Amino acid sequence: MQNTRQWQTHMGEHDNGLHLLGTIDVPIFLLKVSDGWALIEGSVEPLALLILRQLKSIVSDLGLIKHWFITHSHYDHIGAVPLLLPWLPHAKVYASALTKKALRNPKANEVTYKLTQSLYRIMPEAERPDVELEQHRMALADIPVTVLEDGDEVHFDADHSMVALATPGHAKCLLSFYEPRYRRLYVSDTLGEMVSPSQWEPLIFQDYPAYIDSLVKLQGLAIAQLVLGHHGVLYGALAQQAPKLAEQGVYRFIEQAKEAYLAHDQDTQKTAQHISELTRDSTGTFVSKKLHYNGTLLMLTLLGVVPQPELVE
Repeated sequence: MQNTRQWQTHMGEHDNGLHLLGTIDVPIFLLKVSDGWALIEGSVEPLALLILRQLKSIVSDLGLIKHWFITHSHYDHIGAVPLLLPWLPHAKVYASALTKKALRNPKANEVTYKLTQSLYRIMPEAERPDVELEQHRMALADIPVTVLEDGDEVHFDADHSMVALATPGHAKCLLSFYEPRYRRLYVSDTLGEMVSPSQWEPLIFQDYPAYIDSLVKLQGLAIAQLVLGHHGVLYGALAQQAPKLAEQGVYRFIEQAKEAYLAHDQDTQKTAQHISELTRDSTGTFVSKKLHYNGTLLMLTLLGVVPQPELVE
């Protein structure tokens, strides 16, 4: 991690009302707006106590938090919501229809629970919820969601709004959010994993063509500030160039993965293990080794680098 003028990784206040809370690896974003405050992203359960303390140190009255924008339904982007939403009496939760559907899916919520429990073993900052948080915990299925479609706009005032942008590929339910006023894009995992501001690795867990389409879509935006789902904020030329660099990173990854597949005698498991070991360091505090390996194997399959597994009759 580093702090340069164009890549900022410090927690706390940034520019134009933006605050980074949680940790830099799994942040949640607090935004000052005309009618109060807004949150973007949902972080993870083991950071809920930390985030609540951070919110109370900035916001005089938690009732002033009026909006909560959820990008997608993965465990590291919704985990703190069931614990914190009961403390935000006026917060309206926004997400895609597919995220709303996932939150009401018992099997998906079982996966979220299991992955969340794994975080208590690997996150240095993990804290178990205290008695008060547990007593007020909501079920994921009970979270009231206002659905946003691609292009829908939530107005804070006449000059300030948040625009929802459908950016599937990493996940079919994924929304990025854009503030035209500041040319600020909250991109979540749409661009993949940033190794450095000039090097990106893909996180394609749903659909390869849709992933590329989303990157091309974002290349058409004017971006002065890029708020990442993990690891900080990019400014200026680094922010504007990121969607194109992320697209180039996909093609580079495919070529390197094909070379690794041949080098490992076309052994799918060894190839996936090799690539996972090379790429997992930046997510080691919130993604287990097993999950990273499984995600790598899925991505190699979706990209056509390794064959689809044979179905067992």
